[in-house]
Amino acid sequence: MTTTKTDALNLGAAVVLLVLPQRPPLLLVDRIEGYTRAPRPTLRAARALSVNEPFFAPDLQTPPVLPRSLVLEGMVQAAGLLQILVTVQRDLEAAGRSADELIEALRNADLGYRLEPGYTPGLGDDIVNAIAGAGYGRVGALGGSQIRFLRHVFAGDSLGFEIRLVRDAGSIIHFEADVDVRGQLVAQGLLTLARVEAILSFR
Repeated sequence: MTTTKTDALNLGAAVVLLVLPQRPPLLLVDRIEGYTRAPRPTLRAARALSVNEPFFAPDLQTPPVLPRSLVLEGMVQAAGLLQILVTVQRDLEAAGRSADELIEALRNADLGYRLEPGYTPGLGDDIVNAIAGAGYGRVGALGGSQIRFLRHVFAGDSLGFEIRLVRDAGSIIHFEADVDVRGQLVAQGLLTLARVEAILSFR
């Protein structure tokens, strides 16, 4: 498993819901743990799994194993998160603004949802509202390749996603994805997403 150092970026489920269009119970990412834009865009994200999740078998005589299709869906959603962050920072720079405004806006939104000191009303609202208003135009998955599932994932586990942007081929973008549980690799593969041309539109 390749691990890339990321800058700490602790954002909870409320911010993930702002950025991604997916909704529970099929929201397979519930926090962001790290992000770096250079030298290679990389995101760390996670999803805690409770035995109460509707996709686990109700018959507890069988082990509550997460379907592999949902592990893959989590990989795609985490890649979508990374793509959105990269795209919005690019949009900010095209508008003559600082790419760091995105991180400031998301951190401020997280403070507001948690009712913690340091929240500044209105800070970054134009960025956050533009992302939320983009709907499913924010993301576009095309496919995956070399997907390997190495271990089962059970109720009570916490999935860790590391997504790395490895190639921007114009209309499509390629990502590497690793998924771990307690430091053990459980899945990995290559993902391809359609390029999102723009999310933000500033006057």
